[in-house]
Amino acid sequence: MYAVVTFLDTDEMMVTASNWLNTDKTQCHWPPFKSSEKLLQAVRNRIEPSTAGRPWEMLNIRFHAEYDTYDEAKKQQKELEKAQADGIYAVITLKESDELTVIPTNWLNEQKTQCYWPPFKSPKMCTEAVKNRLEPARGENPWEMLNIDFHEVHGTYEKAKEREEALRGQSEQPSTSFQSLENQMSPIPQSWPSLSGFSTNTTVTSYGIKRKRDESSDDRAPSQLITDMDIKKKAEQIIERVNMKIQAIKSTDHTMTTLKIDILDDISKIKRMDKNIRKETIGIFGRTGEGKSSLLNAVLDVNMLLPAGGFGACTSVITQVEANLNDSNYIAEIEFISEEEWENEVALSDENEDGENQMTETIKDKITALYGADAKGKTSEELKRDDKYTQIDQVLSIRKKTISNQNLLNFSHEVAQYIKNNEAKPGGWYWPLVKSVTIKIPNCRELLEHIVLIDIPGTGDSNKIRDDLWKSKLKDCSSMWIVSNINRAVSDKDPWEIIEHCIQDLQGGGECKRINFICTKTDDINPDEYNEDDWGTSEQIIGSKKKKCIILRNNYAKEKLHGKLTEAKNKDSKKRFITDVFTVSSKAFLNESVLDATETEIPKLQNVLRSLNKNSNQRLTRDYINEVKRVLYLIQQDANKNMTRAKIHNDLQKNLEKALKELDCSIDYKKLEQCLSKGEEESVRLCVQTTHDMISKVRPNDNRGFHKIYKALCVKGGFYWPKHFDKPIDLNKCLTKHMYDNIDEEFNLIFPVEDTNKTNKSIQAQLDKFTIIYDVSQIPPWQQHIFKTQENKLKASLSRYIVEKKKDIYSSIYATISSKMAPGYKKAAEVKGKGALQMMEDIISETTEQLKHQMFNEAKVKVLQMFNDLKLHIKKTLESELKRSLELSLSAKITLLDVSREIQELDTLSQDLSV
Repeated sequence: MYAVVTFLDTDEMMVTASNWLNTDKTQCHWPPFKSSEKLLQAVRNRIEPSTAGRPWEMLNIRFHAEYDTYDEAKKQQKELEKAQADGIYAVITLKESDELTVIPTNWLNEQKTQCYWPPFKSPKMCTEAVKNRLEPARGENPWEMLNIDFHEVHGTYEKAKEREEALRGQSEQPSTSFQSLENQMSPIPQSWPSLSGFSTNTTVTSYGIKRKRDESSDDRAPSQLITDMDIKKKAEQIIERVNMKIQAIKSTDHTMTTLKIDILDDISKIKRMDKNIRKETIGIFGRTGEGKSSLLNAVLDVNMLLPAGGFGACTSVITQVEANLNDSNYIAEIEFISEEEWENEVALSDENEDGENQMTETIKDKITALYGADAKGKTSEELKRDDKYTQIDQVLSIRKKTISNQNLLNFSHEVAQYIKNNEAKPGGWYWPLVKSVTIKIPNCRELLEHIVLIDIPGTGDSNKIRDDLWKSKLKDCSSMWIVSNINRAVSDKDPWEIIEHCIQDLQGGGECKRINFICTKTDDINPDEYNEDDWGTSEQIIGSKKKKCIILRNNYAKEKLHGKLTEAKNKDSKKRFITDVFTVSSKAFLNESVLDATETEIPKLQNVLRSLNKNSNQRLTRDYINEVKRVLYLIQQDANKNMTRAKIHNDLQKNLEKALKELDCSIDYKKLEQCLSKGEEESVRLCVQTTHDMISKVRPNDNRGFHKIYKALCVKGGFYWPKHFDKPIDLNKCLTKHMYDNIDEEFNLIFPVEDTNKTNKSIQAQLDKFTIIYDVSQIPPWQQHIFKTQENKLKASLSRYIVEKKKDIYSSIYATISSKMAPGYKKAAEVKGKGALQMMEDIISETTEQLKHQMFNEAKVKVLQMFNDLKLHIKKTLESELKRSLELSLSAKITLLDVSREIQELDTLSQDLSV
């Protein structure tokens, strides 16, 4: 027999005869022959080690495996050498317990004598940590370091597991790996693997988490996300290898030194690519009690993450949820408002003890939440003498707080006091001081690696909406989930009011491509109150009467909502991106119910996240590989054929000039200028009457209490969301109505949200067409790749810039008007006494009349100036970056390093990358 071993002194892998090994396979006899032919012959013939004459040396080894023939052993040697170059999973033995197992290579120390070990008690969590290559915690609560015997590495988890079983069979070692432990301890049958996901119908309870899984999916196939992640990891290893070789080059030649510096700079930028990734943002909107927090808990399969349910108990601050990709902790990053901001709010309450401003009630609700019910009538000075003041002052002084805990229940309990409001038990709730909260949860790479979920507090509720934050988050949403109780979804106007009010911020001023309508609490039904035929026939539904009622009502709600959505889209093209309706039950998914997991439709929403995440991961991996390949081509470039290179350089310089001129002509905004002028004219003529009509719609017939609302409206600068109103009162938006009505159609042609809606007027469409490569037959393929990759990288960066600037351009009209109207709002807010309402309205009307010509013209000029600045930025960026790329790729007269092998490896990775 023949053995594959690694000599520890030299780290060389070799095939040796099995009879050269000692009994425990830790050392190997090695002959003293100098001739490679004689040495090979000795191995093949398995000659006995000599103890006479010239003695054989005893060398320390790492044993890998044994094979019947020499050819089989050589084949395995090559596979192991390749795996060690690319390997990301290691087979090891834990010395203390003599356990054979598989771990990711990022858990090994440099000498491969120790490994990090996670603190998880659950074998299932350990297995997920291995498969997801979770980064070991090295900071405040570091993972344990264990002594190991290192065996070998492999490129995939599955291959490493195969080798683990083979080695175990050879040593007849008992099964003690993560996988076998999970099979022994978990209620999941051994035939089901423990991949993270939602694939079995078994409920597993751990640390307050209850997971209900869908048996329709198949986790036995490797996760596509893991596959793409492995491919990227290998590309990272390739560029790191090259980086080390480049750094090792020593030369006094100026050309080589300059090229080396440029290449190392590009490699450094590649390493920072992940830090500049912008994640997809999904906003979740709905009133208090509609089930937003429960929905998030269910979709993430983490029970009790966010507070839900109960009278007066709800999430009260904007809460952002994303993945913790670094360790196994639940983390909350809490940002507080400033002491000055809070003192100003309390002072405002003191100034309006007469009750003329409805905001006073909102501020008093905040004070009650913090101090308790007995604090509602206290002044700011009295509050400073309260027992809770010191603690509140301490919270405000820190500005930011981080909570981290591996135990979900402990984490949720600690975070609740900062995000929860409980009107039934006031006092000790800090949400009035919180600006925003970011929660990071572990073991959810498959759902949230490239996605952020934002739970927006219930619309129309007291103390919920932080105006500026609301709008900024709204503009960042690429998707939106409108959440409504199924009992109200069809008839209640509130969800439609949200869409109506937000439509401009989502599309013209935002980047929203999809809106999903989600009906919640579908299992909240009393079957005795209904006949099975109330919503249609139930003959094809198998199950209890309650189940039949639930499914029939779900189908009825979907049909009605789809009809309503179709009608809305036909009436208003702005609503064309509303896409689908879901009928879900979070409670039924997280707990036992008459509904199967699939019937709760939570798995459907999870698949929405998976699909978005997978697409982002594939795109980022492909971009990463292309950028690495671009740098390798710069290193590998052929130093010969200087005449051809000079001609290519000149031709591409001319192509760049031509392409920039064509781009300049194609980005035209004359029609937009005409639309703005028409909007300006209409606004000047109609703005006073338009604002009067808007106020009339929200004013009670008897004007009772309306002076408080109007006063709050002026104090808040023309925007105020009163208690129990379905949407805010926004005077500034009303004043800008005619400007936006006239530019929206043209603006959406220039800046379409959906890629499928691009026309020749679209800036993005013109950018997509831009290229300096006209005749590919004249340019070598490696140079084509360099320029194409650079062009694509620039286009991607500029596309992101265009989206952000588009938001600024669109919202500049609103910003200009609100800024111009600010002195009028301030003056009106100072009015007190009898007849205050009429005086405030008169001041606002007079201010509008006096400023209308100036402010609407300024708004138009501002839009045109910003549009022109955007156009110039696009042209200058393309020109400067592509000129640099031309100089770098075509002016070098040397080949810095032979990286042909690495380029071939990247080509293979590109082919392996899923389409």
